[in-house]
Amino acid sequence: MKSKTIGLLAGITIIGIVLAVFVNREPSPGLPQSGQHVFPDLMSLVNDVNEVVVETHEHTMTLVRGDHTWGVKEKSGYPANVEKVKKAIVGLAALRILEPKTKTPELYDRLGLQDPGEEGSTSKMVTLKTADNPEAMKLVVGNQKPAKGNPRMSDIYVRQPGDPQTWLVIGNLPLETVPGEWLDTEVTALTTKRVRQVTVTHPKGETLHLSKTKPDDLDFSLDSIPSGFKVSSQFNVNNVVGTVVQLSLEDVKPLAEVDFLANPGVSVVLETFDGLRLHVHIAKQDEHMWAKLSAEFDANLIQPSESNSNPETGQNVEGVEPENEGEGKGAETPKKDSVLNKPEEVQKEVDSLNQRVKDWAYALPSFRVENFSKLKKDLISKEG
Repeated sequence: MKSKTIGLLAGITIIGIVLAVFVNREPSPGLPQSGQHVFPDLMSLVNDVNEVVVETHEHTMTLVRGDHTWGVKEKSGYPANVEKVKKAIVGLAALRILEPKTKTPELYDRLGLQDPGEEGSTSKMVTLKTADNPEAMKLVVGNQKPAKGNPRMSDIYVRQPGDPQTWLVIGNLPLETVPGEWLDTEVTALTTKRVRQVTVTHPKGETLHLSKTKPDDLDFSLDSIPSGFKVSSQFNVNNVVGTVVQLSLEDVKPLAEVDFLANPGVSVVLETFDGLRLHVHIAKQDEHMWAKLSAEFDANLIQPSESNSNPETGQNVEGVEPENEGEGKGAETPKKDSVLNKPEEVQKEVDSLNQRVKDWAYALPSFRVENFSKLKKDLISKEG
């Protein structure tokens, strides 16, 4: 055989070897590629999801979609934090594959991908359900770490139940495992400027009364300060009010499960310049400070000096003409950007609040209860 022919055959052989190596390195047919979604069809189903279940070795957490909002099943259906629910569902749909990892079950514990039922497992089994499919998505979620070059994303180890293949994926997947962590924690959300006065009544009868004369006053006054004494900390006085207007829960129970007569704490009545009256009653049970709330609208709380309009009708009070805009003198109708609400708005606010809180008892952080449970002696000191 001529040398030229031998050289050509050798070249073909080398090319064949290179091609064989390249083909052998190609992913197996059907194996997802880097950059693909873990669940390609899930994004089109996110609005159909009506239940989310997160199972760990210690807890099962179930989010159920109702007519108007999401609720936490293990907390008697109390409303969930909707933004957290949305982020979890969309986060699952947006997961993208980075690379395949081990298929060996004995190595799952290194990635946090053991079955949740196994002793010592740290994994989370997540199930999304729709009306048509009780397992629209099911995934075991393991260890997470910040993604390289993108602190807003995480590298996450996952696998699908029944499939030994594990994967490293990238995404943003906040998954709380304790039912209480999914609750909508906001209880009250008023602005301090609206508050005219707060009265705190202690179980033994002592009362604490704080007030101010107009919304723009920065500080609340403490009534009946004994001669020779002064307010020791204006911050602490203001903080009594500031705490009540922004209450947040640690836990929640149906109202019937807390006995508010057995071990009562303080009672608080908060009144606003625009007619809202809020009642908060505290009781101690199971080492927690529980609160029950109610609200009412009282037009008598709206004083004529705050507005030329009649709180009942919204019409100008007879004989009083509104000042021209910009003059800033005399009593004038609150501007649109006023912190005070119109009577009909306050009534709507009261109805909404009562509807939300009427059947529930709220476990409040102890330090917050302490903030608004001060005795007068806690807020004053001797002059000089």
